[in-house]
Amino acid sequence: MKMKIFALAALGVVFATTTNAQTDDADDNHTVAINIPEVAILDLESKSGTAISLAVEAPKEAGEAVDFSNAVNKDVWVNYSSIVGKTENSRDVSAKISKNDVPDGMLLKVTASADAGNGDGKMGTSSGEVTLSNKDQKVISGIGSCYTADGAGSGHNLKYALELDPAKKSYEKIDFDQDVTLTITYTISNK
Repeated sequence: MKMKIFALAALGVVFATTTNAQTDDADDNHTVAINIPEVAILDLESKSGTAISLAVEAPKEAGEAVDFSNAVNKDVWVNYSSIVGKTENSRDVSAKISKNDVPDGMLLKVTASADAGNGDGKMGTSSGEVTLSNKDQKVISGIGSCYTADGAGSGHNLKYALELDPAKKSYEKIDFDQDVTLTITYTISNK
């Protein structure tokens, strides 16, 4: 009887081992689709609003010229987000005067600073000082996949400066009846 119990116990161990140690692998799979959008978004930010005012100062003494030295503003920042592809691997930011004209005898210039460093990716570089006109002009170039972070203090600070046109006889063109509000349009686009 002990032999029968031993044989049954041994047979039970063999079956248990066989059922737990299957040699056939069992697997399954599925697909995962990853979609990356093309992104090209730009906006202008400021702590006090993006409408700015530039004014020349009247002279304090007879015989002096109007003073342009304080006709400067650094309140506006350019923020952008960009995802580029293989064929559109770089973007630029351009600016133009899209409504009205700079008063006669004067130039309106803008300079974008280096990126403030609050975002990540391949940020653009400043094109230096640009004299604005009614034609698009590159202000920032070489933007890759990146984001600047949002708000004033992020992205590129814009320095506006109103100056006397250095061309001869520009001062005689200045006319106090030419007060004007300009619209400056910024565009991010593929190179």
